[in-house]
Amino acid sequence: MVKLTAEMKADIQKVKVLPLATASNDKTPNVIPIGIAEIDDSGEDDYIHIMNNFFLKTITNIKENPKVALYIWSPETSGCIQIKGEVVEITAKGNVYDDMTGRVAEAKPGLPMKEIIRIKITDIFNCKSGKEAGQKIL
Repeated sequence: MVKLTAEMKADIQKVKVLPLATASNDKTPNVIPIGIAEIDDSGEDDYIHIMNNFFLKTITNIKENPKVALYIWSPETSGCIQIKGEVVEITAKGNVYDDMTGRVAEAKPGLPMKEIIRIKITDIFNCKSGKEAGQKIL
């Protein structure tokens, strides 16, 4: 069970663009900027929902290899973390999709909201420089 701390949740909200890393089955890496992400902390585990607006290589990679990583840092955050996770659902229907696309449509009209990518958070690592760099936090 991995639950984000209140500080981590606040930091995620402060970051305007989250780099999302994926890799294909042949281990070719891909990193894209994510501007629309939401935390789902309603269950035993925490999830991050991201909106697929323009994924090309990313969605192919996720379907081949569901393991992903997100980098959380900006000058406004309290620290720097790397979130590792696994995509557990890709959907264009249901309550989560309807709720998220409704909010996104109001904030950023005209985006082609294709689907929601649901990422189960599996690990969190420290990525600040120093002796604790790279160490697992959760």
